[in-house]
This record gives sequence, structure tokens and C-alpha cells, in this order.
Amino acid sequence: MKEKKDFINIVVVEDDELYRKSIQELINESEQLLCEQAFESCENAIEFVKKDYVPEVLLLDIDLPGMSGIEGIKHFKEISPASRIIMLTVFDDDDKIFNAICHGASGYLLKNTTSENLTKYIADVVNGGAAMSPTVAARVLSMFTQFSIPKKEYGLTGREKEILQHLVNGMSKKHIAAHLHRSLFTVDTHLKNIYAKLHVHSQVDVVAKALRERLI
Repeated sequence: MKEKKDFINIVVVEDDELYRKSIQELINESEQLLCEQAFESCENAIEFVKKDYVPEVLLLDIDLPGMSGIEGIKHFKEISPASRIIMLTVFDDDDKIFNAICHGASGYLLKNTTSENLTKYIADVVNGGAAMSPTVAARVLSMFTQFSIPKKEYGLTGREKEILQHLVNGMSKKHIAAHLHRSLFTVDTHLKNIYAKLHVHSQVDVVAKALRERLI
């Protein structure tokens, strides 16, 4: 029987029951890894981790019922900052990769990753490395080359840029309103203008675009 202290403790969050069980079995067959807990949603996993259980690694799907995996990263980081988070997903589009990394993911793997490589990537992340499927790594390099592109002008006002900076820093609308001594309605109006000017539809997208295009 495995002694917990001798193994890297993993928590899996995956809504596909068959895949979840297969990943859990794969991990427990490894000589280095141990997965005693696997959940179908971020909400259930968050409640478990709140009970003073600190997994060394979370394997996190993106397309989940309720809270998405990318949204879940922030919550896991708040309650268990020492845990490493690896996205394990079918999605390889730039926005999801960028958003996951910006939110604090230590790795981004596609579900076609081989069993041997998956266990190797997990060990790499625990040792301070980053885990990325080859195609994902290529996309990340491509995104970094875009950072040298001159800033686009979207006509943001000084106040809108200030609010955008606060969003990037992780402040909520309520905290921004209090910090600026403005009403929540006023901040909401500014946010609507920012979304319209940047052609985005959510806070996650606006933060990602601000970082990607160096708008602040």
C-alpha cells in the first residue's frame, strides 16, 4: 500500500466519468504519483481542498459543469497557493491557453498526451518546471512574438485605463468603486465602454487582451 508521504498527491477535476477514472487509475499505477480524490466539478473540488487538504498538483479540465476550469484556477490558488495546476483539456486555442497561464496555471496539456508523458510532465511541474504539449508550446512562443507589436489605440480614456489596470491587478468591480470613490453603477458604465472599445464580452477576455496587447 502506498504511503502518502512518499508520493506526489494529485487531485483530478474532470466531468467525463470514464476519462476521470482512467486518469485516476493511470496516476495510481505510477511509482511516483497518488490520486485519492477526483471530482466532476470545480465547486466540489474547491470544497474538498478548503478542508486543509493541500494537493501538490491539480489536473484541471476547462469545459466543466458550472465553474469553468480557467475560473477555478483563481479559487484554487487562493486557498492552496502551493498547489501546482495543470490544465488537461481538448482545447488548444490561443485565448484559453493565454487565459489559463495568466491565471496561474503551471502547465497546459492536451488530452491526447500519452500516459508516459503525462506522468513525466507532472513530475516536471512539481520540480519547478512547466508542462506543455508540443503544439501548445508552439502557440505560446507565437503569442510571445506578438508582444513586440506596437500598442493598438482603442481610444480609452484616462479613467478607463485606470479601471483596466485595477482589473488586471485582480480587483473586483466593488473594490474598484470603493477605491475610486465612485458608485458601482459608474464603474459598470466605464466597464461597458471598455468592453465595447476593446471588442470583448467578459472580464476574463478584457484582462487577457490588456496583457496580450500591453494596453496598460
